[in-house]
Amino acid sequence: MAQNDAFALKNSGLNDFLFAELGTELNGSTLTVLSTLARLGKDPWAQAAEWAKMPYAATVEGLTQSILRMPLCAASLAEARATAGRLVALLPRQTGTINLAPSRPIAGLKIPLKLPQWIPVAGFCILLVVAMIAASVMSTP
Repeated sequence: MAQNDAFALKNSGLNDFLFAELGTELNGSTLTVLSTLARLGKDPWAQAAEWAKMPYAATVEGLTQSILRMPLCAASLAEARATAGRLVALLPRQTGTINLAPSRPIAGLKIPLKLPQWIPVAGFCILLVVAMIAASVMSTP
């Protein structure tokens, strides 16, 4: 049976870490690393891959700071550093790359287009030159 692209990230090696529970929210629900990173506006797989390449202490500190920004119960916040240390051990420690992207695009997945920063500036400059040429042509008798 062929594997569906929707499950391509399951082999990234990061899922044990990303789906690990890191505490209980004030409303009683359990919070995962993935939910925490998403709430902070970070791509969970990209952040986990970055942390997997960083030294252990720096990764623990980064995850601890992320945990402390969440609406967790007092006990979970008090244990933030210990929880981070336990969870960072779930990250694959390797010097190579971690496979984040599926081999084929996932149908229906919309990836935002990022233009190089110089393109809007170049477009503005071209419009400015065209406007200056048009103004000089219109002003000549």
